[in-house]
Amino acid sequence: MGVFVIITEIDGRILTISVSLLLLFVAYFLFQFLLNTLFAPEDCPIRFNRKTGKVYVYEHFILYFGAWIILIRSPFRAKEITVKEFNWADIQGCMTSVSVPLASGGMVRSYRLECVVCEPNTTKVIDHFLLAAYSSLNYYEWMWINSYMAFSDNNLDRELMPEDEFTWPIKVNWPEEIDKKSKASSLEEYQKIDAQYQKVEINNIKNKGNET
Repeated sequence: MGVFVIITEIDGRILTISVSLLLLFVAYFLFQFLLNTLFAPEDCPIRFNRKTGKVYVYEHFILYFGAWIILIRSPFRAKEITVKEFNWADIQGCMTSVSVPLASGGMVRSYRLECVVCEPNTTKVIDHFLLAAYSSLNYYEWMWINSYMAFSDNNLDRELMPEDEFTWPIKVNWPEEIDKKSKASSLEEYQKIDAQYQKVEINNIKNKGNET
């Protein structure tokens, strides 16, 4: 609309308003692009614990790009971190693809391997997260993870690459509760950790109630 008014209208005031609106839009887009370039994560770490059957996702939400919430949030808050816990039994793999036509003919196709999370014993999708992206059709990560979660501890109960010795391109700070749960060596240990933090949460609520 701004370009149309600039071309068709002669009145200086309308021209000034239109150019100003156009510049504001361009400035907003460039500002978002700059923040995305500076703060967007390279990866979102995922932990798989086959002994407890749990999956932990460390997700980064960048810039609220394209959402109305950007109008009520600070533009300098470039990212938000959310840690989620899922049951492996509720996760299914899903391969998607996007095709982009070329001016010279043909097309370029990219693939995404996503995990969809369903309600227990149903096919109703309640969440999803990205596992890997490819330039060609491939899903060996999904097959490897399925094998890892199914194999016995006798074959896989060893640490090949300790996480403390691996440098992520982003700073990863797992919450204390999630960090302990994701490293539990059995479902019984996981339940003890969960009960411990549930007790702490209940005590905090009681203390707040006494203060009020």
